[in-house]
Amino acid sequence: MKDFLSGKTLLAMTFGVSLALAGCGGSSGGGSPSQGSSADEQPVTSGYSEVEGPLDAVQQPLSEQVIAPLASAAAGTPLEGAVNCVGGFVVTDVLDILDAILSQVSPESLADPATFGPALQESVTELATDLPAALASLTGESCTGGSAGESGSNPLEGTPLAPLGDALAPVFAAANGGGDSGGEAPSAAALMEQLSAAFSEGLAAVIAADPSGEAATAPILGGLLVTLDQAFIDLTATVTALESTDAEQVGAAVATTLENTLNNLLIQVVPIGFIEEQAGQGPIISSEIEAAVATLTGLLGGDLSGLAATDFAALFGDGAGDLFGPLSDTPLAGIQEAITGALAGGGDGGQTGGTTGTPLDAILDQLAPIQDALSAGGGDGLTGTPLDILLGPIASALEGGGACPLAATPLDAVCGLVSQLQAALTLDPNADPLALLEGLLGGLLGGLQP
Repeated sequence: MKDFLSGKTLLAMTFGVSLALAGCGGSSGGGSPSQGSSADEQPVTSGYSEVEGPLDAVQQPLSEQVIAPLASAAAGTPLEGAVNCVGGFVVTDVLDILDAILSQVSPESLADPATFGPALQESVTELATDLPAALASLTGESCTGGSAGESGSNPLEGTPLAPLGDALAPVFAAANGGGDSGGEAPSAAALMEQLSAAFSEGLAAVIAADPSGEAATAPILGGLLVTLDQAFIDLTATVTALESTDAEQVGAAVATTLENTLNNLLIQVVPIGFIEEQAGQGPIISSEIEAAVATLTGLLGGDLSGLAATDFAALFGDGAGDLFGPLSDTPLAGIQEAITGALAGGGDGGQTGGTTGTPLDAILDQLAPIQDALSAGGGDGLTGTPLDILLGPIASALEGGGACPLAATPLDAVCGLVSQLQAALTLDPNADPLALLEGLLGGLLGGLQP
């Protein structure tokens, strides 16, 4: 699984930033889009945050500048609901658990784990009961909770992801007071541990049972599954760390969970690394994203004992501004356009002899044209590779002494890279642009080393 993660990690950042450009309108107290629901069916998440805390400053831009535009790019296809629901689930349910911790942090609470009990238990139970509906959205079901998984049923039955649902079914039953739970949901630590182990086991079974690897590694869909798996692993370690009363251990666990979740959303779910991978170059943009995320999560400092909840609000407010800054005019929106155009020109929605012959074709058949479009990008551009989807608009903006469209963002170094590449090609029009880029990239990445 580690190789699976590292092989795809390059994808998300570039696309994540490109989506931030699209900038959906803001909302107060909630930004995760949800599908329509009746009075008896409530959305899995009603906004970007259901636990008020310092991470609201991170959750809002993730919801409005990353998840919403990605779903918008897939509008009218089954991918729209999957991204809305699962992406919103990660932004809201996963990060709300960290908010339930950070909003109560003090030297006194860290010395008495019972302080976190009620809020933490509620957030973990909410995550477990919302997950079945989030997974069901992958097959085209509505993003509403309340019944999926209550009796230990498999929301992925009849799809290539069925082994994942089978592994999780007993945990879903326990979270609702069924199974071997004796009528009560397990403790937060026990439930998180059971959920993480079952998800990892189920995802491994999906990968083993799918020789093509399509269901687990497809762009966007595979990123969502990997993001969930790593988030559950990290949350288990975080909840366990609380019981240690070790402030440094708790701080490290919270920081790791936040860092991995942000990187996976911005690099795995958003197909940035995929473009870099197809071009055969290094992490030109994703490395900058990872550095920015590390800066944000590093604000925790590794030791929470000297901080209070009010301190985190100020820290993350400034840090999130640095990470998700003024990107509305960034030319990376070309990626969103590529996806929109690709979906408009391909995919049968699983209606006629789809990839697997199961309901999951509604999702998988929408991914093929996306992959084709992003893989084929380039042509006569700056490098003649898919990287031109990312670098071309920046080059155009810089021509004639124009301003860097990524200025005041964590990606501003990319403008310097493009500018140097343009200058080198002007001096030697016959030079190999990829060879030049590789040399320039070595200098850029070398500057990031400690």
